[in-house]
Amino acid sequence: MADYIFKEFGVRALREFYQKIEKVETDLIEFPEIGKIEPLLKHRKKVYRSIVITKKNKLVYTVDKDYICVHALWDTRREPKSQAGKLK
Repeated sequence: MADYIFKEFGVRALREFYQKIEKVETDLIEFPEIGKIEPLLKHRKKVYRSIVITKKNKLVYTVDKDYICVHALWDTRREPKSQAGKLK
């Protein structure tokens, strides 16, 4: 993804994207359950949550006792069911 952002939009856009990721990371460390429960994955055993990074991307993750596991970075412009089906 970083390669795509850099090639298509340049170093400034890539830097801004990473700053947004870092902000979300900081928020998740402090408040792991800040993301909403992902509706397309609510039938699964694990509780998948998502948090918007930009208008075009959201981070899908789970919270375990001592860690946060990032499962995917979804492109919000794509078919959500297709992306949900790729998570195991």
